[in-house]
Amino acid sequence: MKLVTFKVHTEQRVGALLGDKVVDLNSAYALKLKEKGTLNPRRKADAAIPNCMIGFLEGGEESMKAAKEALAYAKKNPDAVGLDEEKIVMCQCTAKLQAPVPRPGKLYCVAVNFYDHATERIKDPAERKKEIDRLKSLKLDVPDVFQKPPSLVIGPRDSLIKVKATDKMDYECELAVVIGKEGKYIPAEKAYEYIAGYTVFIDVSARDQGFPQDVDFRIFKTDINWTKGKGMDNAGPMGPCIVTADEIPDPYNPALRLKTRVNDKERQNNTLEHMIISIPRTIEYLSNGTTLKPGDVIATGTVAGVAHSWGPEGFLKIGDVVECEIQPIGVLKHKVIGE
Repeated sequence: MKLVTFKVHTEQRVGALLGDKVVDLNSAYALKLKEKGTLNPRRKADAAIPNCMIGFLEGGEESMKAAKEALAYAKKNPDAVGLDEEKIVMCQCTAKLQAPVPRPGKLYCVAVNFYDHATERIKDPAERKKEIDRLKSLKLDVPDVFQKPPSLVIGPRDSLIKVKATDKMDYECELAVVIGKEGKYIPAEKAYEYIAGYTVFIDVSARDQGFPQDVDFRIFKTDINWTKGKGMDNAGPMGPCIVTADEIPDPYNPALRLKTRVNDKERQNNTLEHMIISIPRTIEYLSNGTTLKPGDVIATGTVAGVAHSWGPEGFLKIGDVVECEIQPIGVLKHKVIGE
């Protein structure tokens, strides 16, 4: 499934994508229950599929089962209306997509987690390969993790505001893990059991805020103020959906590519092959003493091609359109506007 959070007028709902349409899972499930003769179908639908994604994920397998039944019903009955005469299948002009987890409890980001990104300032191919081989020989096992304030998360079509505090606004297309089950001290070999699904996240940075001048990421400097440089308002686009883990059994499949375009020109395009710290190891590390909960989000790092690697002209400017894409999840598309 492709799970979404959407709004109709001002009401927030949990849905699923059906092609380019949005299914109101709660309404579809309530209607299905009524047709089966279930007593209090609305109350039971509200319990199984609440109106917020975190609440839905907390419902675990029962909520997922109800959602799958609701989606199957909507596929067979796309023109049906719900118990309150509402449409159960809507176009995206009516159902405005929000970030799938609009306010995650915890929002982690893994820094400098791809060999190609860590070495992209080395332009000589032979020297770059030599440095990648050196980094691999270190057998790095501890992710460099920082947190972003959940309040900076924005939806898949919201404008990306260039705050006045920066002239070096950067993008990083990242695969983000959405936790689906509470866990603590999770061993790496069981980490995938705790993943509800995957979404696209853009780790927006202000390279002139919190980053030492001419920082060289390949030497893993410790004097970077990640919180400042990564914590500007609206610096966390997310979406357009969560693809459930059963549909992405192997996130390292080479068909899964991280792509970024700025004004239709390709900036990033690579697989997860060059990831330094694996997803299971990152989950193991983060859950060591800290309880991960449904709806927590972990952005796993980016590949080469970020704005700072393109020189001064690479940074985002007012009027630019930035698109980050990971299929089969989808595309985030944002126009950069002034503050």
